[in-house]
Amino acid sequence: NDYLREWQYKTEDYLDLLLRREGPPSNRMCSVCPKDGVYRCHGCMGEPLFCTHCCRTFHSRMPFHRIGQWTGGFFEDTSLTKIGFEIHLGHAGQPCPGLTDEWCDTDDEGDQFTDGPWIPLVNDPRMTMVVDTSGLHSMMIRFCQCTGALSPDMQLFETGLFPASFTSPKTAFTFAVLDDFLLDNLECGTSAMNYYSKLRRITSSVFPHLVPDRYRELMRVGRQWRQVKQLKWHGFGHEKRKPKAGELALFCPACPQPGVNLSMSDRNGSDPAWLYSRSLVMDGNFKAEHLHPTNPTDEVALTDGLGFMVSDARYKMHLSQAQDIVQRSDCNNHRAVNQANASRHRLEATGIGGCACARHRCFVPHSMVDFQKGERQMNMDYALCQALGYNTDGIDRALTFYDINCQYNKHLSKRIEDSPYLDLPWGMEIIPGIGLWHVHGHQDKCYVRYASNFITGAARIDGEIMETLWAPLNIISPSARGMSTPHRKECLDFQMNDCNFMKMIRISKFLCRKFKEAVQGVQDSRHAFDRLSETAEDDTLVKWEAEATAAEDDRLHNPSSMDIYEVQLTKAPTRKQQELHLLNRQAQWPAGEIHRGAATWLACGMTLEEAQVALLIDVKKMGKWPTDNQTLAIAQRRDRLQGQLDEFVRVTPTFLGNEFNSWDHLDGMTVMLDATELDSVGSSSEAADRSDDEDQRDIPVEFNPETVVIPLPSNIGIERCAEWGVADLVLQEIVLREGQANDALHAVRVNLADKAVLFRTTVRSAKSQARSTRAWARVHSVDRVLNLNTQIYAKCRKQLINLGADDLLMKYRRLEKADLKATTVVADPNAHGQRNSTLAWFWSIDVEGDSTSNDWMNEFYRVHWLRTLA
Repeated sequence: NDYLREWQYKTEDYLDLLLRREGPPSNRMCSVCPKDGVYRCHGCMGEPLFCTHCCRTFHSRMPFHRIGQWTGGFFEDTSLTKIGFEIHLGHAGQPCPGLTDEWCDTDDEGDQFTDGPWIPLVNDPRMTMVVDTSGLHSMMIRFCQCTGALSPDMQLFETGLFPASFTSPKTAFTFAVLDDFLLDNLECGTSAMNYYSKLRRITSSVFPHLVPDRYRELMRVGRQWRQVKQLKWHGFGHEKRKPKAGELALFCPACPQPGVNLSMSDRNGSDPAWLYSRSLVMDGNFKAEHLHPTNPTDEVALTDGLGFMVSDARYKMHLSQAQDIVQRSDCNNHRAVNQANASRHRLEATGIGGCACARHRCFVPHSMVDFQKGERQMNMDYALCQALGYNTDGIDRALTFYDINCQYNKHLSKRIEDSPYLDLPWGMEIIPGIGLWHVHGHQDKCYVRYASNFITGAARIDGEIMETLWAPLNIISPSARGMSTPHRKECLDFQMNDCNFMKMIRISKFLCRKFKEAVQGVQDSRHAFDRLSETAEDDTLVKWEAEATAAEDDRLHNPSSMDIYEVQLTKAPTRKQQELHLLNRQAQWPAGEIHRGAATWLACGMTLEEAQVALLIDVKKMGKWPTDNQTLAIAQRRDRLQGQLDEFVRVTPTFLGNEFNSWDHLDGMTVMLDATELDSVGSSSEAADRSDDEDQRDIPVEFNPETVVIPLPSNIGIERCAEWGVADLVLQEIVLREGQANDALHAVRVNLADKAVLFRTTVRSAKSQARSTRAWARVHSVDRVLNLNTQIYAKCRKQLINLGADDLLMKYRRLEKADLKATTVVADPNAHGQRNSTLAWFWSIDVEGDSTSNDWMNEFYRVHWLRTLA
């Protein structure tokens, strides 16, 4: 910004200088000789002036510079050809001795454009149209006519001009423009149409539509140039043989490839198996669609199966024999995702799928396939077999990460055995995995069975790298959508090959950084693991390590063996379960030691207490000026609540005794929302901007049902209950309060998870005002329920304090505002980037026992130890 402020004072000076450059200098002399300067070269440094002779001579090696001729008032665009410039081939730029004045040409029509000052081209059938980065040029090209001279097309190519035809070529492309086109296509996703439109505007910025059309020639020559460059890059200019499948593609230099970067004869038997394993990620991309070709029988493939896309013929034979069997899933339904675009009949390909290196993010050559009806197993089977067969001789272990591997891998071996076109390297062991982002869309059991965190040798990878690799392909997918089938595959091959190349040239720095992070990570993990091991007994550690070893050995045949990494304890009891437990135990207690039916009566009172909290919150939100409908709704709820309270109080003497009738201490008490608890947990998002004075006015102080204190032991006091002989009611209420706290915390967890998911899937993806409004309305709805459950928990905890349940209070702690943030840690607690994050205390409380229970602590300690070991 400082530079821009300074620029504001210099703008006029720069503008004046720019205008002065439009005219000639005052002396208007040729920059080479003392003659009058007539022509200005826009391509030379400083745009010098030349006379006619010097302009021709000076540009003998720079034929594609653009020049302007001084007309007395301005420099008019012209060309070197118009001042007699010619290009001579075959004799280092000098005219051929055998050149005759007679010109033989079979093209009598030339280009159909009007010659004139509006475009710097010459409409002459003897001219050759040369396309360069500086635009189109009509050039007079003289070929060598000596005996034994190369054909005209080869003479052009030898000079650095790619001919558009082989017999009497009249259009040629400079190597520079072809390289620029391919680079623009790679980096910017520029289509041939857009690139040629740019060249036309460079040729004539005022009348680009008058520039001759060479768009089709550019597409054809671009394909030829791409093929020649790939053959050169991969050494086939020196080898007189045809390339095999995948040989025109680069692959990861760090992955084990026997015969390339690894000699299996040097393998040490004591080396771990994962050191010589291949890690792959499988995924599909539905952006890379392809329309049906207009003339499929007249298509020519230049590099079929030589890059990343598989050979067409064998793949189609596999599809014709493979059976599309839909198996019943015992996990969540992912078919809707897999069948995306399946019903689009106008598409030849609904997308592409394939494999990439999971660690170093490189596409695997000859492993990319087209989808015909969504992402089916038959498509991914072929891609996987091709990927595992690429430079893997002697490798006997492979890790595969796929979004639905829990279902896909079940019958993989049978599908391979039944197909004559599918094959795996002999003895290769496939370990299935699921990416750390997608695994949370599965059932909970899939996390420990398939997440990379629990696979030996998988390293710190997320298994989702294909999602980032599709990004550059998606840039060119729209332009490739309508190409011929071979042309589209060649573009995708070139794009993926460049992606791998960019990985290769940066991999040294990448691996060094990863190595430093790994060294530090190993130290940190070892330190944490040692600290855990120090506090456990040796026998326990031996037992846990044996469990981990047995699970790892059995995971391929029995994925459920990995369930040891999950907490095995049962969930905490709900209030209804606690009530049922008390009722069942009544038959075992001696008569007189317990008031029968008291558990149901206490549960009813707690339900009324929750209704009071809900009504208090709604009254508080009414504001200073409620509507008639709001006032009526509150009055009706108060009437119903009053009737329920009257019935509850009527039967109270049955359980509290006659002393309750003479005790009027409750009459002067009222129930209010605890301001301290309210501040700690936060209120509804709808009332966040209201003032404190307004809040105080909204809380009613007159006698209302929601403010009546219910005659429960927690409100009467444990001393009074002991005097009345109803101490057993205190114990029963403590049991029920524990269940109520579990219910409230479970509801809080569900609300927070719902809120986090809404933010990730609905709020962030809302692209319009209407969708955003609906999304936030759903968030506010969850927020209201969350506020109610936090208030119920706060009330329950306060009653536990009144009941003297100090042991339970160590487990059921106070809720803080920071505990109730709907973060990614809540929605995906084991997702990538959350390994060092911690959840609030109540996320791990939903197990049997309390914080002082040895079983509970041992179970979590065991799981923590095993996960740290993994």
